Amino acid sequence: MVAARRRKALSSASASVTRVVRRRDGTAPGLRKLPPDYEDLAAGRRDTLRPRRRPRGRIGDTRVAGMIAGVPNHEARRVYDARLERLRRALETGSEDELGQQLFDAVRVGLWRARSVVDFEAFAVHVLGIDHARANQLAAGAAASSNALLERLPDIAVAVWIRSEAALLERCPKASIDVRVEREQILIALALPLAPSLRVAESLASIGRSATGLARVLSEEEGTRDQERDENRESRDGNRPPRRRGPPR
Repeated sequence: MVAARRRKALSSASASVTRVVRRRDGTAPGLRKLPPDYEDLAAGRRDTLRPRRRPRGRIGDTRVAGMIAGVPNHEARRVYDARLERLRRALETGSEDELGQQLFDAVRVGLWRARSVVDFEAFAVHVLGIDHARANQLAAGAAASSNALLERLPDIAVAVWIRSEAALLERCPKASIDVRVEREQILIALALPLAPSLRVAESLASIGRSATGLARVLSEEEGTRDQERDENRESRDGNRPPRRRGPPR
C-alpha cells in the first residue's frame, strides 16, 4: 500500500509540471508567420492578393533535338501520315509512277525518321510491305526522270520542305510543295488551288511563319556548333581535353 501511494504521488507530480514552449519574439502564441501578401490582406492594407509573376525571358526551343533537325515532331508525324496514305493509295491503284515519285520524295527527306523507323529498307518492307529491291528501283526511276540524285537533301532543305508541307496540310490539304537543291540554291515549287482565295492566302502566310521560326532555330544550332568548334580548337592548342556539351537546345 505504501509503495502504491508513493508511485501515484510521483506520477501526479510529474504530470503537473508545465512544459516550456519556445516561440519567436514579437509573435502571438499559436500563430505562424504568413507570407507578406497574406499579411497585407489580413491587415486590410490590400483588398486582393497580388497575382503571381509570370516567368519572363526566352524559352528554349528544343525542336532541333527532334527526330528531324529543325522540325517539331508533331509536324514531322503529320507529314509522315499524309505521305504514307498516298503511298498506300498508289499501291492499291497500281500506279508505279506515283509510287516511285512518293518513294523518291521519302528518300529525299528521310521520311521514315518521323516515326522512328530504322531506315528506308525497314520502311519499305515492314511499313509498306513491298520488296526493298523493288522500292529502290522505283525510287531510282523517279530520280532519273527528274534528273536528280537518289539521296537525302541537306538538313535546311528537308526542314523547309517538311515544315512548309505541314503548314499546307493544316491550312490547305489540296496544295503541294516540292523542294530541290541546285548549285547551292533551294528551289521551292508550290501548287495551290485557285479557290478559295482566303485559304490560299492563309497557306502562304503559314509557310512564311514556319520559315521565320526555322531560321531562328537553325541559326541557334549553327551558333552552338561554332562555339563547340572554337572550344575544341582552344582545347587542342592548350593540350586540354575538349569540353563535352549536351545536345543543342
